[in-house]
Amino acid sequence: MKYISVVDTAKLVRASLKESFAGVKFSVTSDSYAGGASINIKYKDGPTEKQVESVISNFKGAYFDGMIDYKGSCYANLNGEEVRFGADFIFVKRNYSVEFLTKMANEVAIKYAVEEAFEIVDSVYSGAYIKGCNQVYLQSSRYFASQVATEASEVSFCETKSSKTASTVYSMGDDGYGQGCVGKLAA
Repeated sequence: MKYISVVDTAKLVRASLKESFAGVKFSVTSDSYAGGASINIKYKDGPTEKQVESVISNFKGAYFDGMIDYKGSCYANLNGEEVRFGADFIFVKRNYSVEFLTKMANEVAIKYAVEEAFEIVDSVYSGAYIKGCNQVYLQSSRYFASQVATEASEVSFCETKSSKTASTVYSMGDDGYGQGCVGKLAA
């Protein structure tokens, strides 16, 4: 079995995202640490996190089962060769622009008849966020800011296109030990 380093895995992830979501600027960084490695993907607006995860999910080299405190291995096939990707986990973080978050906050405010003032602030590191109005409780059993985040997370600015790079990878399953795992032979 061939091992693909976390840096080389990040290159494959970056290429897959570029092919699937042309025009969206992604930050793809890798990090190695004691006991593993991970890839962090950050972007603004663009596709939903679910869309991004559907493209990159086969590049994960591990899974974690919190019920039994177990980190297990995932196996893949790349261009017909069995491989193990060096990035144990891939974290996706979608940030929002001030314009988009303002539009979503206004829609939620109208939908739930919120009259309290709120302000949308832009953060260099984490994108736009709602300042104030955090304690407004809605009929949806959520706070205003939480409801805005939920509704914004379902809005996509683009469709998912087929990625030549991602199509060369398919999952061969996992080690089969964690809760809900399928096992390498069962995949």
